[in-house]
Amino acid sequence: MMAAACSTSPLRVAPPTSTEAPAVAQRAAAEAEPRAAESSEAAGAVTRPTAPVISAAAARTATAAATSTTAVVPSTTEPDLTWTLLAGGDVLMDRSEAAGVDPFAGIEPSLASADIAVVNVEMVISERGEPADKKYVFRAPPSAAERIAAAGVDVANLANNHAMDYGPDALVDTVDLLEANGVIALGAGATSSDAYRHRIIEVRPGVHVAFVGASMVVPLGFPATQTRPGIASAYQRDRVLANVRVAASEADVVIAVIHWGIERMTCPEGRQRDFAFELLHNGADAVIGHHPHVLQPVVFDDGKLVAYSLGNFVWHYRSGITGDTGVLQIDFDGAEMLGWSFHPHLLDINGAPVPAPEGARFDRINDIVSGDCARHQPPPTTAAPQPSTSAAASSATRSAS
Repeated sequence: MMAAACSTSPLRVAPPTSTEAPAVAQRAAAEAEPRAAESSEAAGAVTRPTAPVISAAAARTATAAATSTTAVVPSTTEPDLTWTLLAGGDVLMDRSEAAGVDPFAGIEPSLASADIAVVNVEMVISERGEPADKKYVFRAPPSAAERIAAAGVDVANLANNHAMDYGPDALVDTVDLLEANGVIALGAGATSSDAYRHRIIEVRPGVHVAFVGASMVVPLGFPATQTRPGIASAYQRDRVLANVRVAASEADVVIAVIHWGIERMTCPEGRQRDFAFELLHNGADAVIGHHPHVLQPVVFDDGKLVAYSLGNFVWHYRSGITGDTGVLQIDFDGAEMLGWSFHPHLLDINGAPVPAPEGARFDRINDIVSGDCARHQPPPTTAAPQPSTSAAASSATRSAS
């Protein structure tokens, strides 16, 4: 189903029927069991929502009402619990930030217009450290953290194969700089307790949204331990799923942000679909993915959503399929997911996303996101590494990207 022919109109796509993007949420609904809360110890340190805060003005009003002989008629106005999440894919600012370019300026709708905005930060933000022994290493100057915050990003996933490109000190700098600017650094930290913990945002009074981050693309030495900074590895599957269950017991909505898949593959692979099902089955309401550097389908079924890959969101200039991107919008009423839309964008000469006009690339974005991904499948390059033994699960093999 096509959107109106203008650059700012989102695509509103019906749930796909392609066999390349099966409705994993339907499987989860069919086999789901009651969400069981796991101990915080099983999932690492967690952030729990605090008790509702009553303002001083509200307290004075309540006291006056209790002592007055005048009848108080309670309000019948229902509180507005609607809210919106905007999500983008991989963010790399090594060139744009050095050039003083704001890569978020042309995005429509702006990330700041959302109640919560989440992206994957695919770089180190630090001036410290030495490059890791891998083909591609990325970092941006410290000012990138302030620019990300100014764009309206609330959650920055760091569970990916570039968060440790310049070593543990640079990773800690990245976390500290983002957090100091009010952005949650998800899926990485100074210890495994920090990296694996979920984070909670109260998006509306009494409505809590939890985020869990993990990566299936894990270079050697990247997983966090209790004595070493690093990222949350999805190969610690029991720990990640236990954390999702704890998050579901403490929040109304759970969003899992996962780095996975095969580069340049427009259709998700089996391990993506299988892990998405496990995440939904254990309490996630939405799964937002990235790493393939191209868009992949969005599946919405039975009130749950999987966006397999949101592509390169802020990157180096790309004129082909790796420059097709966009903003995923998910609309909620309290804990209920009402639906989704997709706002197509293209990377400009600075690698910044700008709204896509009509044309072949606009149509290709529509095809892929709505599930017709196979006809746009280019040759694959690298796959997410998979440990061959259980012993290797905690320290996955080196990634080529």
